[in-house]
Amino acid sequence: MPVPRFARFLPILPVCVALSSALFPASAQGETGFLRGKGNTDIVLATTLDTYDEFWVGTDRVAMAGVGEVDRMTYTLYSAYGATDDIDVILGASYVEAEADGAGNFPDESDLQDALLAAKWRVYEHALESGTRFSVALLPGVKLPLSDYEENNVTAIGDGQVDVRARFVSQVHFANGAFIALETGYDRRNGAPDDEFPIHLTLGATVLEGLTLSPFLSRVDSLGGSDIGDPRGFPYNEEDFTRVGLSAYYRLSQRFGLTGSWRTTIDGRNTGDVDGFSLGVVLALR
Repeated sequence: MPVPRFARFLPILPVCVALSSALFPASAQGETGFLRGKGNTDIVLATTLDTYDEFWVGTDRVAMAGVGEVDRMTYTLYSAYGATDDIDVILGASYVEAEADGAGNFPDESDLQDALLAAKWRVYEHALESGTRFSVALLPGVKLPLSDYEENNVTAIGDGQVDVRARFVSQVHFANGAFIALETGYDRRNGAPDDEFPIHLTLGATVLEGLTLSPFLSRVDSLGGSDIGDPRGFPYNEEDFTRVGLSAYYRLSQRFGLTGSWRTTIDGRNTGDVDGFSLGVVLALR
């Protein structure tokens, strides 16, 4: 009987941990209710560094020499096109490089990761008092692997299966430009990982001319799975996390802008204690 690839990690368990497979870390705080408008397009090119040297085995946070520090560099192309005033079509893709410097000598991994195809459809909008507006948008999507990348390794760059997402975004947009957006829903994961329930809460306000700051909180709960040590491998682990962060957008002109973000992990299960930093360029085609 062939020996599973995961079996070669057993002598140093529980020093192994799978990297989070969240797509598009530059916008990991979730979508808002804003739309581009018919015929308008936003294109974002971003790079993100995620790093950790501690991780959770089940709910116990540990650091092990066999893993050391794990770094992942992600290059993301994201675009959103206004098909109508109420519908955006979203397309994105990522390339990921991952490495670990621990004594376990885990191989570096680099490959195309996943693509995301989604739509954001505003189905309800209502004017409240003093110019405040409340809206709800449906956000269906599908995540597809772009290559046959490694998914069962400390340096895995993703989970390697198709996700079908049924999400929505509700938003309150105040007259002064500030907003509160909540993205949530249900992700059907067609493979080893169990389905997920995501929650992304974003607050935003323009604090200086052209500069918008958006603190955010993200929580993802897997609806089942095992802890690290399951001989079936990392894709079967239950991976939960809570992260907080801050993103910024600075508009240089009507067509160009700069974006950046920072986030840190405050709680997790079978995931890395990740700190992440992102920088990107935004091109607005109007």
